[in-house]
Amino acid sequence: MSNRQTCKTVSLNVRGIRDSAKSGSVFSYLKDYQATFYFLQETYSDRSDESAWRKEWDGEIFYSHGSRHSRGVCILIDPGVKVDKIECHFNDASGRIVLITLILIDLKLSLCNIYAPNNHADQLEFIRQLNSLLIDKSDLTALIIGGDWNCALSKKDKRGGLQWKPTIYRNSIFITMEMFDLLDIQRVNFPNVNKYSYVSKALNVKSRIDFFLIAKGLIKYVRKSDVLSSIAPNHRSILIYRYYNDLSKETPGRLIGASAFC
Repeated sequence: MSNRQTCKTVSLNVRGIRDSAKSGSVFSYLKDYQATFYFLQETYSDRSDESAWRKEWDGEIFYSHGSRHSRGVCILIDPGVKVDKIECHFNDASGRIVLITLILIDLKLSLCNIYAPNNHADQLEFIRQLNSLLIDKSDLTALIIGGDWNCALSKKDKRGGLQWKPTIYRNSIFITMEMFDLLDIQRVNFPNVNKYSYVSKALNVKSRIDFFLIAKGLIKYVRKSDVLSSIAPNHRSILIYRYYNDLSKETPGRLIGASAFC
């Protein structure tokens, strides 16, 4: 019998799922991926949604609420997955960050789902808050940050609209990556391929502003990444990471593979 167990993580900006028909459609769509963890951004949730969503999802959901018309992020755990322990759960007050550190079999993961602001001044405050949170609350050697960063990291990550140029916020993301030994998994796998996560026909813009950063030590276990369309408007990004937990003595709890689909 194989020692390896599969774990996937999906990220998607849903642009609001307070409508019961839309939440049901999105939840059904997500379950087709048979993933372990799901990162959703722009949920437009508040506390009154928690009971109905948990019943509809039939599994654990960790929230950071925004308002009924903006922001909101959550991490959903597949109903069939048994998490051994939640070591840490943090959510900010503005609906932009939710982080959990958990034990799944013998694999420890810090999962951070983010929805960054699009205002530059707010972005700088956001990245400062995120850095402090990662230092205080996460396991940096087992860290995966995913979501909507509202920033294209390079010229090749944007087509159309205003000419791309580096901003202080973009440079701050690179500082965060260097400081915490994080890598952009999509760029590692496809250094010269343009794969866009946000598409606006009205604005004639394509960009890659949704992405995962993962701990450098996990990169050697990445198996695959790719880009596909999704159910959501504009944000067509669905990124799926696959982790394989190897319980053998040779590589205890650290055989990890990953896939990214948009």
